[in-house]
Amino acid sequence: MLKSERQSEIYNLLSERGFMSVEEISKLLYTSPSSVRRDLDEMEKRRLVRRSWGGAEVILSKTNVSAFSSRAHNRAQEKERIAKKAVKLINEGDVVFLDQSSTAFFLARELMDFKSLTVVTNNLEILTLLSSTDITLHSSGGIVSRKNPNCLIGNSAQKTFEGIFADICFFSTKALSEDGVISDCTEEEIYVRNSMLGNSAKKIFLCDSSKFNKRSSFIQCTLDSIDMIISETDE
Repeated sequence: MLKSERQSEIYNLLSERGFMSVEEISKLLYTSPSSVRRDLDEMEKRRLVRRSWGGAEVILSKTNVSAFSSRAHNRAQEKERIAKKAVKLINEGDVVFLDQSSTAFFLARELMDFKSLTVVTNNLEILTLLSSTDITLHSSGGIVSRKNPNCLIGNSAQKTFEGIFADICFFSTKALSEDGVISDCTEEEIYVRNSMLGNSAKKIFLCDSSKFNKRSSFIQCTLDSIDMIISETDE
């Protein structure tokens, strides 16, 4: 495989899976760890990836962030299974926080027939989806993220969640490490989720199995600080 082809494959893998270690990339591409490290060094100089934790992840920027529609189609069946499990925890009359993740969007699709639910979100796609339902819908406000254009961030978004108490918060991130650390790649989204988690009676982490045993740049929380994790692999 030519170097340019290998780097393209590395970029595609990181775009799909989030953070990956050098060893993981090496095994999947049948190439040496030293070659992968050289490729990642070159890609980091071109501002395509960020090196950390013995591996790398794609740098989300205005020009190379994955579109929401693309992320929503990635592992769609797994996200649907997660959503169908998660909706069973919601009752009419609940106040629900949903974050900006594509997995939360799949959960929102399961809420269309609720009549007395209140949803608060910083996810522009969810706001559009639920705008024609009977759900009482609150936008967080804030500014549109340059890194993730379906997401509202900033102090205004944080204050919205700090001013409302939710019965349940559903959120998703890029990674869950072996030692129970939940992490993500965008610092601004971490701050908004902190406000959600701090003002919710129940905290539910939606995590498909492709995110297991991985790390991303910024720590969100740990498994012992939430109430439940829902994955497509759960029985």
